[in-house]
Parts: sequence; structure tokens; C-alpha cells
Amino acid sequence: MSCLPVKVIALFNDICGERYVTTDPAELYPYGKDETLDLHFPFDVLLKPSCPEEISSILRICAEHGIPVTPRGGGSGVTGGALPVRKGIVLSMERLNRIISISPEDGYVKAEAGVLTAELCRAVREIGCYFPVEPTSSASCFIGGNVALNAGSPKSCKYGKTGEYVLNLEVVLGSGEIIWTGSNSRKNSTGLNLTQLFVGSEGMLGVITKVVYRLLPPPPGELVILATFRHLHDACQAVLDIRRSSLSPSEVELIGPEALRLTADHLGDEATMADNHISAHLLIALEEQPGDPVGLDMLCAILEKYTGESILVGQTHSEREHLRRLRLHIGTAMTGNNRKYRDVDVCVPLSCLYQYIMAVKEMADSEHVMVASFGHALDGNLHTMLVTDSGEEGAMDRIDRAAHKIYAYATGIGGVISGEHGIGWLQSRYLGLQFSHKQLDLMNQLKKVFDPDGVLNPGKSFTVFGDASKADGKFCNAGGNCLER
Repeated sequence: MSCLPVKVIALFNDICGERYVTTDPAELYPYGKDETLDLHFPFDVLLKPSCPEEISSILRICAEHGIPVTPRGGGSGVTGGALPVRKGIVLSMERLNRIISISPEDGYVKAEAGVLTAELCRAVREIGCYFPVEPTSSASCFIGGNVALNAGSPKSCKYGKTGEYVLNLEVVLGSGEIIWTGSNSRKNSTGLNLTQLFVGSEGMLGVITKVVYRLLPPPPGELVILATFRHLHDACQAVLDIRRSSLSPSEVELIGPEALRLTADHLGDEATMADNHISAHLLIALEEQPGDPVGLDMLCAILEKYTGESILVGQTHSEREHLRRLRLHIGTAMTGNNRKYRDVDVCVPLSCLYQYIMAVKEMADSEHVMVASFGHALDGNLHTMLVTDSGEEGAMDRIDRAAHKIYAYATGIGGVISGEHGIGWLQSRYLGLQFSHKQLDLMNQLKKVFDPDGVLNPGKSFTVFGDASKADGKFCNAGGNCLER
């Protein structure tokens, strides 16, 4: 049963319609979690608005009563950004799901925040354009969430992250005001860049309702190359040589020994090039026509310096998918045999990549935690997966200790806590490793400018708004003050 005042729920019914307002615990349950470990947080009311004006009315009410608001996209996050840690309401964006327009001449697409990323990418491809930042979760993540987290993708080593393609945003502020942050023009040096302030803001400054993305021409073609290595060090050296070359690959994915073994065991006979003497894979994509092999020849010359194993090249769609198969099944393999994992996505200077992997292995071993490293090697943004058996006594405490050591080490060598997943709830305690008190204070001051009542996604990232406790029969607002029902 909801702890919100009955009169407030009645107002929500008037705004959204009773069909899109629920307090039923069974309907609330899936919205109290995302893909972050096994975490689940109960909350009071689920709202599914259909337009910015409804969100504006909702936020005005929440600001008046101090009700926490957790904006939610597709629920695919792994740092707890969509978890309602202070109860209150979850604001689902799933009904704002229209692609409004695509302009090939002006080179942009305008869409509502609840559009699936894969759907947007497919729609722009159909008219001969290209949007390159497609996370591996694109079938389930929303574009608004991608902007809120400044999401990356396997192609970020060439194309960068989501924020580099955001021209303009429609945002509802904590006060209920609706603004556009910029312009749809491809060039703009007018005033402060409010658009980029909202990129990566994780729903703490406003609710993103519409997105305008810059589009590119489609690439001419694609080759996928799979190279295997007996020694991880050789694979990392090959990555450094690729960075020093004139090549501009669209993907360079490293699969380390533990990730390789786990996934090969999961796939069985379907695993490609995963013999016991192989310690690492490099999966590389080049955007060129199969008949124009200049880049391929240069890449193979680099790889052959570091491996005597076969180098496979995929030219057709089926060949490319076959070579990508092992990489795409790592996540599923991590959860097989009753396992669970915590994804640490620190990003380190590329020159420190091998050093980082070996240091992480030592730190994880000291806590008796399995670590599997893989991912975006050319960015220095490997996914460091801390893997354990579900239900194993003390496992999460050991993972927490290992994670803290990893964050401290990564920031100590010039890295950052998150390369693409954001901070959310899970990683907020580590921000002091990267930022000074003054930096965090400036972030909180900006938060108060855009959300003076502190209702938007409280308890996340750098925000601190009082105690999250809830007394029986009362609802505790974003500041920790309790309201009678």
C-alpha cells in the first residue's frame, strides 16, 4: 500500500489517467530494480505519463510535497541509476516512444526519450543515414537513458559516445518548467552549453523528454577480424600499435583469459578459436569495402607481429556474426551455473592497459573473487567483471572490497570511475577518489539550481539530501522529512 497522501494520488490520476497510475505491489516490483546485481527497492507509486506537459504537472506536485522522483528508461543500467532508493514515485518514460522526424538534409533525427535505441538506429538506416552509438543493450535501452548516462558502445573508439551526437534536448526541470536546451543546428557557439550539462546528468537535473541526434552518412562496408594470442601481453601490445597507426577501426574488443574460458565453456563446440593454449582474443572491425584491402593489410601486419595464430576475416553478414558470437555471449556466460557479477567499467590511459589488467587480477585474487576482463580496449575502457556464485557466504563483501581497491588503483593511474555506465547509486561512494570536495560542491550547487527542491533522483551520484529512512504510516520525502498520510 502506498504511503503517499491519498489526495496526491488522486491528482496523479487526474493527470495521467487511472490506467497509468498504480500502487499494486505486483506491478511495482519490476520497476524497483534494473540490471544492477540483485538489488531491489520498494517504492510508492508508478506513473506512466504520455507527454512533457503531464510530466510538468507531476513534478510541480512532487516539488510542492517533497516527493522523490526516479526517472526510468528501459531499466538496462548496471549502476542503479533507475533504482528508487528514496521510495516516492518511479516515472516511466515508456509511453514517450515516437520517432518524430528524420531530416536527411539537415542531418538529424528528433525522437521522444522512450524510443528504443535499436528502433531508432534501424529507422535512420532505412532512409540512408547512420547513428553510430548503439550499445549492446540497444534492444532494451531507451535513447533518453543513453543521453542521461552518456552511454558508449563498441564503436566508441571511432565515433565517441552519445553526447557527441546530441544537438538539442527537451527537458522538464524539477520546478515543472519545460525547456529546450540548445538548437538543431549542427554548429552553435551561442551562450553556455546547457545541452551538454544534461548529457550524463543521470536524471538529477531534469527529465529528458525529447532528443535531437546528429546523424552521419552510412559507412561503406564492414570487415570483422578475429585474432587470437597465446599471451595477454601480446594482445595489449597489438592494441597500442593499432592506436599508434593511421588506422581508425570502429571496434577493438579485447577478451581476456577468464572471460574467454567462461564463455567458451558456455558455448561448447560453437566457440570460435578458443583452444586451451589461447589466452586472449582481439575482435576488430574496419569500415571499408572487402575489395579495398589497404586497411586490412595494415592491420594484419600489426597483428602478425604479436601472434603466430590464425587471423580470421569476416566479410559477409553471417561471417561477421560468427566471429562476434563469443564476444556477444560473455554476459550470458557470466550468469550461468548460478553465478552473478558486478560490472566495474573504469577507464584507464591506454598505455596502462596491461598493467591495469594484471593489477586487477592480483587485487581480485586477494579477496578470493574471480575477475573476467573484456571490452573496449582501444578506449582503455575494459569491463572488469567481478564474478561469484550466487548465495556464497560473504561473497558480496569480498566483491565490494575488491571493487574499492580497483577504483582506487584506476584513479591513481589517471583513470576514471566510469567510462560509459555512469555513477548511479552503486558507484557514488567512490566519487571522492576522483573529485575534490570543491568539485563535488560545485556539482551539488548546479543540482540545486535546476532542482531546488531536490526531488529528482535523490540519493544518486553526487547528491546528498538527508536521511532515506521511512517511518511506519508516513512517507519520507527527498529531504528525509515525513508527511502524514
